[in-house]
Amino acid sequence: MKAASRSHGRTSGGSRPGRLLPLVGILGLAASGSAWAHPPAEHAKETAAKESHAGQGSEALGSDAHAESMHGHGAISIAYQNTLVNGFLKHDGNPRDIGTVRIHGINLGGEYHFSDHWSVHAAIPFVQSRYLGPAPHCPTRVPEACQVPGVRVPSPEHPESRFLDDGSAHGAWQDWHLGVAYHTAIGNYQLTPSMTLQVPSHNYPFFAQSAVGQNLVKLEVGAELAHQFEFTNLYYRTALYRVFVEKTLGISVDHYKLDVELGWFINEDVSVKTFATWKRGKGITTDDPRLAQSEIFYHHDQISRHEYFNVGLGMDYQINDRYTLSTTAQTLIWGNTVYNLQYAFGVQLSRAF
Repeated sequence: MKAASRSHGRTSGGSRPGRLLPLVGILGLAASGSAWAHPPAEHAKETAAKESHAGQGSEALGSDAHAESMHGHGAISIAYQNTLVNGFLKHDGNPRDIGTVRIHGINLGGEYHFSDHWSVHAAIPFVQSRYLGPAPHCPTRVPEACQVPGVRVPSPEHPESRFLDDGSAHGAWQDWHLGVAYHTAIGNYQLTPSMTLQVPSHNYPFFAQSAVGQNLVKLEVGAELAHQFEFTNLYYRTALYRVFVEKTLGISVDHYKLDVELGWFINEDVSVKTFATWKRGKGITTDDPRLAQSEIFYHHDQISRHEYFNVGLGMDYQINDRYTLSTTAQTLIWGNTVYNLQYAFGVQLSRAF
């Protein structure tokens, strides 16, 4: 997340705070709204790298000395997220028991303001997943777990794809998130349009319950609006993004994402918040007859709709002028052709400079 609001020089008794400063989001300011705080949306594993807006919270970026100029300032962060998926939600919202996926992720991120209004951000997550269940994704019949009756194998087989659903943990670097943002104020409102490019770090396997991601190039374009209510310590933040995704087999999975956050500054150092994340878009669903085609089945994790609505709670603690510790917890309320997220817990440490 690139912008939100934090006040300095606040007095007690609900007096109006001073000028708001940008806040840092979970993936450490790095991922535009797509990296990390969200749950397994586009393939559950993106949670660990995934979208960073409504997820981890709002830390102050810098001290009072930075209030007049952001030029030359920024922040770096490291975040950890623990996610549990249990089953899969079909197109009608009914669950399907496919087993569980445990996901651990570490995200490295950073943001730098090369002028008062412009900043660049970058992030990359390392994701480790482990699948346990009766429905492994089998690119070939070679693994013993893939020789069980009822387990579907693409035809022709795909020996170039590594088998990952063997009950062991598998990890890899996921996608680079590289972007630019423009920061401006309209009255007491902070507006931050941004653009973020998501590029796979390497050609990792995508056909697996325990895959680390979708292995797709994405471009996210959108804007974030943040405001602190006058004479209160209450603020809100909302962000809307359009995500353009490279087509697979001619099928588009372009989608919209909406993040909403409501927070309260308890004091100068601690704030709490509640947030929600919504995603709707294109792609196939579990009732699509094209899934009977072998190549469609092989690429189904890349071309599925993966729609969801998640809610969560978070807290930010500003340790000092430089360091901020953030935590979040979230769960899935509604989903369509998406992994059934039980919970995602995240913690992040950021350092402003």
